[in-house]
Amino acid sequence: MLPSDSVFVSNDKFATTSANVEYQNYTSDELLKLVDENSDVLDEEALLRAATLVRSTSTKIDLYKKAIDKFDSDRARFNLGVTYLESDDLNKAKKAFDDVKTKDEDLENALGVIEMHNGNYDAALAHFKKSGTNEAKGNTGIINILNGDYAAALNNLKDFQGCCFNKSLAYILNDDLDGATNAMKCRDLRMNYLRAIVAARQGNAEDVATYIDSLKDSKEFYDRAQKDIEFAQYR
Repeated sequence: MLPSDSVFVSNDKFATTSANVEYQNYTSDELLKLVDENSDVLDEEALLRAATLVRSTSTKIDLYKKAIDKFDSDRARFNLGVTYLESDDLNKAKKAFDDVKTKDEDLENALGVIEMHNGNYDAALAHFKKSGTNEAKGNTGIINILNGDYAAALNNLKDFQGCCFNKSLAYILNDDLDGATNAMKCRDLRMNYLRAIVAARQGNAEDVATYIDSLKDSKEFYDRAQKDIEFAQYR
């Protein structure tokens, strides 16, 4: 069985505009060009927008830091923390979140994620409860799974809007295979692993073979499947 999926954090929550629309008098292509040539001319909103467009993590961090230094941007502080969190740099993420001045529900969820990564589940749950966001409820469900409380996990994840992996996993752990199937909206290798588990539990050897075969693009998932007791009778 695959472990519970990654946690949920609102990313770049303060800079959400369609990339194909002009933004602060700059198109997306113009913003990227200015990032390379003269980012000093960009105002706070343009810097935040540009940071959502670049692929380089180090460039993204530099843009957020520039927005903080030039405009005392609280939005940039939060997004900087998210960027560090996504890079698994928990210490820098915590520092960035601690510097955020606006103490809102998204910050509470982010602080809970830090505690969760550090194994402090009670502290994490306290932050998630205080947050009350959709993401915080999803993260609570993950802790429920890790603690073996599958009924509580399903209760917290069944209405979750977003990644369907943990929701599907919670249904499987509660032996609700129909619920798991209905929750499987995504199309990726992780979900195919869960689909293989559902097929195995339903005795559908053909589907088990099909989904496991699809895992060959990932050595990690395919090797795990070769050892997983879920598929023992189909090897």
